[in-house]
Amino acid sequence: MEIYGEHLGDQICKIPILHNGLDDYRIWFHNPLGLYSTNSAYSWLEACGVWPPSIFVDTWKLQTLPKIKIFCWHLGHNILPTYKKIFGIWREINSTCPRYGIEKETLLHVMKNCPKAWAVLVYGGFNNNLIEGSYYRTARIIVFCDVEEEAKVTWERAATLRQDFRIFNLLEKPMLPKLVVEKVWKKPGQGVVKINFNTTANGRKMSFGLVARDHDGFVLGGRAGVMDKNVKAEWAELHALEESISFAWTKNWLKLKFESDCVSLVNRLNRTKANFSTMGHRIQEILKLLDPFSNVSFVWALRCCNKAADYLCNWAIVNNCTKDFNMDYPLEIHDIILRDAIN
Repeated sequence: MEIYGEHLGDQICKIPILHNGLDDYRIWFHNPLGLYSTNSAYSWLEACGVWPPSIFVDTWKLQTLPKIKIFCWHLGHNILPTYKKIFGIWREINSTCPRYGIEKETLLHVMKNCPKAWAVLVYGGFNNNLIEGSYYRTARIIVFCDVEEEAKVTWERAATLRQDFRIFNLLEKPMLPKLVVEKVWKKPGQGVVKINFNTTANGRKMSFGLVARDHDGFVLGGRAGVMDKNVKAEWAELHALEESISFAWTKNWLKLKFESDCVSLVNRLNRTKANFSTMGHRIQEILKLLDPFSNVSFVWALRCCNKAADYLCNWAIVNNCTKDFNMDYPLEIHDIILRDAIN
């Protein structure tokens, strides 16, 4: 409160903490969106012509309130692509400093302890005042000898790569664009029947849809229905699974693969450890219904791979009915079935 004041301190205390949120999110009260990431801030700095070392230098030289300096420091904190930062995105990268070889290459390590990285930053305009200021006080003195030319070469190479490949620039189209691969429904193995199921809710009603297909993508049957239940999404998906098992039992299929776009339910079904919650107890009861089958598996799929079951849910809501079908499936899903079978 002493640093930020009563009004701003109260706003900070009301900031929601997202346990599954990204690590590089920052809060900006004057931004109508409320949140931004360091990557987006970096792109804004790039558009203004600000290169990473200069943002730290300019931050230190600001004649303003401490809270503004802290804000600017956080703004540029994750700009430098250190190995520790890259390790958080790509786990196969070793986060240890490749030159110093003792500790992880964090931003503070680069600016204080790594001689070669420090020499490059000094050549780019960075000075020692920021590290030895009130934020990071250190008594360590590092002396560099005959590294100016090597630092110059490293700096110029980095600047060239940045310009040529537009590293970390979200405002411009990348030189090497990512390949966009369309996800499609995958056919099961020989002799296996894949059942896709899904649910949807409309007011106090829920609907479910399931469609069973063989290894060639041909429809073997399915079911769509409406129920007067007001339950949470995971419980609704669990009911759709129970309907799928019941439908498969009437057809005497032995090898089954159940596919859903509800990742939490699929994780629960594939988890073998005991779960004493109400949901866990219900799942154990449903899994006992699988004893007559010889081979059963549960897989997760993107929603775009579950379009047929999703459409059956909407179809059941619109028609307010429950219906079983064999190969004479509703014409409304014909194009979806055909596209999945071809792919």
